[in-house]
Amino acid sequence: MLCSLRLRNIATISDTTLELSNGLNVLTGETGAGKSILVDGLLLALGERADHSIVRPGEKLATVEALFNDGEAEILVRREVFSSGRSRILLDDELTDLETTRERMGELVDLHTQRSTPALLSRRVQQAFLDARAGILETASAVRGFYRRLGQIDQRTAELESAVGASGSRRELLEHEASILGSLSPSREEYLDLSERRRRVEKDLKLRESLSLLSDLLSPEEGGFLKALRERRMELENVQGMEEITDLVREAEIAIEEASHICSSRIGAADESWSIGDMDARLDEYGRLLGRYGGDIDRLMARVGEVAAELGGIAAMEEELSALAAERTSVAAALASGSGELSLARSGARPSFVEGVSAELARLGMEGAVFDVVFGGPPRDRSVTVDGRPCCSDGFEIPEFIFSANPGMPPGPLQSVPSGGELSRLSLAIKLAQGGPGGATTIFDEIDSGVGGTVAHLLADSLARASNGRQFVVITHLAQIAARADRHLSVVKDSSGDLATTSVALREGEDRVAEIARMLGGGEAASDHARALLGRSRA
Repeated sequence: MLCSLRLRNIATISDTTLELSNGLNVLTGETGAGKSILVDGLLLALGERADHSIVRPGEKLATVEALFNDGEAEILVRREVFSSGRSRILLDDELTDLETTRERMGELVDLHTQRSTPALLSRRVQQAFLDARAGILETASAVRGFYRRLGQIDQRTAELESAVGASGSRRELLEHEASILGSLSPSREEYLDLSERRRRVEKDLKLRESLSLLSDLLSPEEGGFLKALRERRMELENVQGMEEITDLVREAEIAIEEASHICSSRIGAADESWSIGDMDARLDEYGRLLGRYGGDIDRLMARVGEVAAELGGIAAMEEELSALAAERTSVAAALASGSGELSLARSGARPSFVEGVSAELARLGMEGAVFDVVFGGPPRDRSVTVDGRPCCSDGFEIPEFIFSANPGMPPGPLQSVPSGGELSRLSLAIKLAQGGPGGATTIFDEIDSGVGGTVAHLLADSLARASNGRQFVVITHLAQIAARADRHLSVVKDSSGDLATTSVALREGEDRVAEIARMLGGGEAASDHARALLGRSRA
C-alpha cells in the first residue's frame, strides 16, 4: 500500500503531502490545477527518468518521497532531481539504480496513466492473472526455476566441454610428464637428506682410508713402524750410555701403540643402510629430472604440484560434466512435468476466467466488448526441447489476452488497444473477476475517459467494489466516482503570487460536498445532487 507521497519543489508544488488509505482514494481538481504533476512525481519515485526542468524555478533540488507498506515492513523510496540535471534515487536510504527501483516498485504499484506503460501489456502479468485464477502460481514459479536451472546447466556444460576439448593435447603432455615424475616419486626431503648422507659417507670413507693407512703404518706387525722401532730400541738397550734414548723410545712406543689402537677403533663400520652405488643411482635419477627444471629441487617439486593440480582440474571438469548430465536429465523431467501441469490447469481455468472478465466488462457498460485468452508457443530463441516439445520459462505455451472494445471488431493483442481508458477499464474488470485482496496499489489516471451518464455510475460502483480489501488511487473528473471514495483529496492551485503554487487538501464534510458540486457544474442544484450522490454511496 502507498501510505504517503511527499513532493517538494516539483514544478508548481512547493511542498505538499498526500496521505492515502486502504480502499478507494480519489484525487480531483480543476483542469490545470496540477494533478498531472502529482503523477509525474509518482513516476519519478517509481524509477522513471528525470528531466531537470521539473525542478521548481529558483530551486536547486526537487524531491519525491513515497512511503509504502508491503504488509511486512515499510519501504521508503526517495528521488532527488537537481537543477543541474543530475539525479539520484534511494531505497530505504541506500543509493540504488533506476532498474532496481522499477523492478521493486513494479511489485508494489500497478500504474495506469497516459505517461506510463500499463503492467497489463506484459504477457508475464497476463499469465500471472490466469495462473492465480487456476491456483498454480507456485507451480509456475517452480517451472521458471527449472527452466532457469536448465539454462545454467547447458551454459556450464558448454563451457566445460570447450575447456576439456581444448585440453586434449595438453592432457597427453601432462600425463607423460606425470608418468616421468611418478616413476621417481620425488621428495624435497628425500633429495636433501640423500645429498647430505652422500656427502657424509664420502667424507667418512676418506677418513677411514686415512686412518687405515695410519693404522697400517703404526702396526706392531711385520712391516709396521712400531715393530721396527721396538727392534731398534732393543738393540740399544745393551749399549752403555743409551739409557736416555731407550727410555724416550720406549715412551714413544707406548704412544704409538695407543695411537694405533685409537685408529683401529675410529675406523668402525660404515653406514650400510644405503650403499654408495644405491645413493649415486638415486641421485643420478634426481639429476636427470633436475636438469629439466633448472637444477632447482624447489622448482621440480613445484612442477610436481602443478602437473597434479592441472590433471586434477581436468578430471574434476569431467566429473562435473557427468554430474551435470545426470542433473539435466532430472531437471528436464521436472520441467516437462511442471509444464504439462500448467497447460492442463490454464486450459481448465480459461473458460471461467474469460466468462468472469466478460461479465465485469458488461457491468462497466462495455457489453459489446470481447475478451479472450489464447495460447501461443514459446519463442524459439528462449526455448528448450523437453519431451519432444519446445518449452520456455512459462511452460509449453504462453497465455496472451486479446481484446476488442467495439462490437464487430475482431479481438487483438492488448498492445493494439488505442484507448488508455478502455485498457484501464479492462484492467479493472480483470481485478474484479479475480476477486480477493490484492497486494499492489492500483492507480488510474484516465479510467473515466469518455465515460458519462449511466456508465459513470457503473464505473463508480465497480471501483468501489474492486477497492474492497485493496488500495485504489483514481484521478477523476467524475462526481460519481468521487462520491464513492473512502478518502477524497483535491488538487488546488493558487495563482495569486508571482509563482503559482499547487497543494493537496483533504475533502470532508461540506468541503467534500462543495468539491463534488463543483465537478457537477456548481450551483444549488449541483450541491443537492452532490449530497444525493454521497447519500447513495453510503447506502
